[in-house]
Amino acid sequence: MTVLSTSLHVPVATAAASIAKTIVVNPSGTGDFRSVQEAVNSVPDYNNQWIKIHLASGVYRGEGGDRRYKSYILLEGEGAQKTSIEWGDYASDSRGHDTASCGTFTSYASNIVVAGITFKNTYDGYSHTKQAVAALIAGDKSSLYSCGFVGYQDTLADLFGRHYFKGCYIQGVTDFIFGLGQSIYEGCTISTANSVEKPGFVTAQGRGAANDTNGFVFKRCNVTGPQATYLGRAWGRNEITYAESECTGPGSKQSGRVRWKKTLTSDELRKFTDISYIDGEGWLGEQPQY
Repeated sequence: MTVLSTSLHVPVATAAASIAKTIVVNPSGTGDFRSVQEAVNSVPDYNNQWIKIHLASGVYRGEGGDRRYKSYILLEGEGAQKTSIEWGDYASDSRGHDTASCGTFTSYASNIVVAGITFKNTYDGYSHTKQAVAALIAGDKSSLYSCGFVGYQDTLADLFGRHYFKGCYIQGVTDFIFGLGQSIYEGCTISTANSVEKPGFVTAQGRGAANDTNGFVFKRCNVTGPQATYLGRAWGRNEITYAESECTGPGSKQSGRVRWKKTLTSDELRKFTDISYIDGEGWLGEQPQY
């Protein structure tokens, strides 16, 4: 898992899966809908054709996300620097949210593609962090390209399912990539945020048994930011394996690592870094490509 830098760009879809319908969302009223949730709600339950929901540039607030039966949606912004979905709920707030329900954006459906959007939880965790999810991804066969995820604690809930993150920016302080997802992060920038709580933890992976297949793989990613952080800690039962290979830069020194960190052979590494770790049957190639 070589550490390299990456940058966000404006995504452009290429041919792979045909788009049956395009829905435009614009708060100005010039599109088909003014809100993202209205557009998602318009997609038929148990949909099996790719529908593109294009978000015009701007800030969308409190937009929720897709329903469990709203599959085959391509949610496309005009670039992570121009299109964002933002809200500020957090666990144990006055409205009774918990970690699972406080997300700015939630996705439970399978076969979802998201590109060129920033998801931000606006809760100010500088002086005291709370679980404040920017995006919760819990549907199988979900791919996210050139997206941003901004928060402090529990920024990205990579909760369940097989996921592919490419060219994304993820920012936080504590456990800001967490869950039981089986995911590859490729060419992503992972950044700490300024906070009085330090050092933090990048990941909190919840693998619960030795034979579980889930895990987080970071491939050609860049870990950076204004303050020190631990690479990760176990979440729940401690059935977790940590390994690293071919990393460079100041944070790559392994002298301070836990003694039980594993060194994997080339064949063992390939099992996790090859795309077949999440996609043995070719589902990524059947989605709209970026």
